[in-house]
Amino acid sequence: MKYKFSRIACFIDKYGIFKGISLYFVFKFKHATKIKVPGISSAFFLRKNTSDAAVFDQVFLHGDYNINFSFVPTVIVDAGANIGLFTIVMKNRFPEAKVICVEPDKDNYEILKKNVSGYKNVELMHAGLWSSETKLNVVDKYEMGHSALVVEENKEKGDVQAITIDMLMRTQHIDRIDVLKIDIETSERELFLQNYEEWLPKVRLIIIELHDWMKDGCSKPFFEAINKSFNKYSYAICGANTIIENKDLNCQ
Repeated sequence: MKYKFSRIACFIDKYGIFKGISLYFVFKFKHATKIKVPGISSAFFLRKNTSDAAVFDQVFLHGDYNINFSFVPTVIVDAGANIGLFTIVMKNRFPEAKVICVEPDKDNYEILKKNVSGYKNVELMHAGLWSSETKLNVVDKYEMGHSALVVEENKEKGDVQAITIDMLMRTQHIDRIDVLKIDIETSERELFLQNYEEWLPKVRLIIIELHDWMKDGCSKPFFEAINKSFNKYSYAICGANTIIENKDLNCQ
């Protein structure tokens, strides 16, 4: 009961009493919801009785991506795009930016396609981010639903293609990434253990959710890679996200 009233209060605080209460009850009573949020140009879909509501809260109610950029990004990579809410926020803030979405889960990917269809210059990749080219399986290892699905390497029987950032940059014909958002549910450990030396110095800003609370040792390879790759950087926290800006690229 306390959580219910707390959530209603968050909606009202963010969107005002009438729109806030209206949005709250749309979430509560509809099965598959297409909603229109103030300040967002296109409506988008959320699935009831899934983790979509929690992702919505993280992005829109709690503002985990309300980050002040010191530059205008032109190339954004959304790794672990889920249903596309980060991409939607970025395209409304930076409509000219190219956004590349990477999402391994088939169900999430189908909603992602719908949610970003109204935006130009958004590329979708049904794949999982990894440190090498291999095959992966999507697993609900922690029984936490669509927002916490993990990928595990399975070279013989994996049904999802792994993609490295080097490969992504080649196929998308980009030589630099302005914003790299990473929310890949423990796979950040694999991503930063090896094969980052070529691409990491070409990234200007990283927004990453680290998952040591799910799997020990996720953050250590990340910070080791950052310290080896960046001579100078800034560090900040916004909600659940760690934000690293590569100051080596500021003068370029």
